[in-house]
Amino acid sequence: MVIDSGVVPKLIPLLSHKEVKVQTAALRAIGNIVTGTDEQTQVVLNCDALSHFPALLSHPKEKICKEAVWFLSNITAGNQMQVQAVIDAGLLPKIINNLSKGDFQTQKEAAWAISNLTIGGNKEQVATLIREGVIPPFCDLLNCKDAQVIQVVLDGINNMLKMAGAEVEQLCTMIEECNGLDKIEMLQNHDNIEIYKIAYDIIEQYFSGDADDDPNLAPSAADTGFQFDPNTNVPNEGFKF
Repeated sequence: MVIDSGVVPKLIPLLSHKEVKVQTAALRAIGNIVTGTDEQTQVVLNCDALSHFPALLSHPKEKICKEAVWFLSNITAGNQMQVQAVIDAGLLPKIINNLSKGDFQTQKEAAWAISNLTIGGNKEQVATLIREGVIPPFCDLLNCKDAQVIQVVLDGINNMLKMAGAEVEQLCTMIEECNGLDKIEMLQNHDNIEIYKIAYDIIEQYFSGDADDDPNLAPSAADTGFQFDPNTNVPNEGFKF
């Protein structure tokens, strides 16, 4: 209904309006559209919405930053072409900066944006995310008190490890060097059973030091969207860091 009315092209320029209230309202209105189908999201992207986001993600008002990251978390939950649009617009470093330095509510939205990309993105897109330096600030959030955020981060890390193929040891080293492994080990004692299970599985599959275990053949969780077939060569291509 909103899209059919032709209002989207009129809303997009308001993302750069000088009045914060107008920006916020436009961002929320357009953000609600991209929570819909990939087709509805594409209508927004076709109106050059992403060109407004470098400024929005660096906005002095934290609320604008949070809304902007929330918006992008819905784009990274889309198809691979839409994920690529976020990458091509140069927005990953700014999402990661908000993950690292934003207030907690903004960091929370950034964690969703990152984790969504690891679910819907392809290997090269996830490798780009890692090259941009996502691992240290992503792992830092494992210290937070919000169980949902911890689970989102663990899911994202698990997805990256599953996709790493031949580069899995390099990725494990990155996680270890930023003290991520210590945090994951601690989470094996978490009260939340889902957090305990994911943390345990990550340690068991990728950090146990058992040479007989091939992490490339780790079974995929049904809800991650990744299914690795041990008879194919795809996982062995790995990331290109």
